Amino acid sequence: MEWIRGAQRPMIVAGGGVIYGEATDALSRFAAQTGSPVAETQAGKGALCYNHGQALGAMGVTGTPGANVIAREADLVIGIGTRYSDFTTASKTAFQNPEVRFVNINVAEFDSFKHGALPVVADAKVTLKELAGALQGYRVSEEYRERIDRFRLEWEEEVDRIHNVRHGPPLSQGEVIGVVNKASRPQDVVVCAAGSLPGDLHKLWRPRDPKGYHLEYGYSTMGYEIAGGLGIKMADPEREIYVMIGDGLT
Repeated sequence: MEWIRGAQRPMIVAGGGVIYGEATDALSRFAAQTGSPVAETQAGKGALCYNHGQALGAMGVTGTPGANVIAREADLVIGIGTRYSDFTTASKTAFQNPEVRFVNINVAEFDSFKHGALPVVADAKVTLKELAGALQGYRVSEEYRERIDRFRLEWEEEVDRIHNVRHGPPLSQGEVIGVVNKASRPQDVVVCAAGSLPGDLHKLWRPRDPKGYHLEYGYSTMGYEIAGGLGIKMADPEREIYVMIGDGLT
């Protein structure tokens, strides 16, 4: 607990375990309580609603400038349900503060030890609730909060710009993402897999529901999208499914 209370530039890396562990509400409350910024992996995208005050969006190789600057300078990283894949860590170059410490919350013991972390092998939702209680009174500095807000708002302006470039025809990927994002309901699901689209979606899709973003990114499986979209529709017929396929596969 001393590591967290003593941190001046903490950040949270939210992985797929936040969503699988139904810990999104607990994360939202914890981030708001402490003021800690949250960056998301591909599997963790949607862990926070895009307009949450601590949401910096995508992390890593396909990440936003703000999330990656905060990661580079962080003195404490709380990883929740993440495997710290090469894309997330930019092949272990993302975290450059020589004094950085890691606290990893994960049900998988192997992943909890990564980056020489203090391992917490536990359920994400339960642990976040316990941490919230134990950290009453802790909050990052006003200066740090203002910096987080600036990064977040600057990126929102950039997303608006890319969604509305209008340099075609043909439409750019960013424009297509913007049109579908605007036309879809919060509970609807965008599905994608490999190629360049996952990188654009990771940065440009604005998630409003924890299960509204689904990528098979672990094995770069081109062609997964169609079968995956059908499976998601069968699992939850109330959601509309938007399957995106890029790199000339259409």
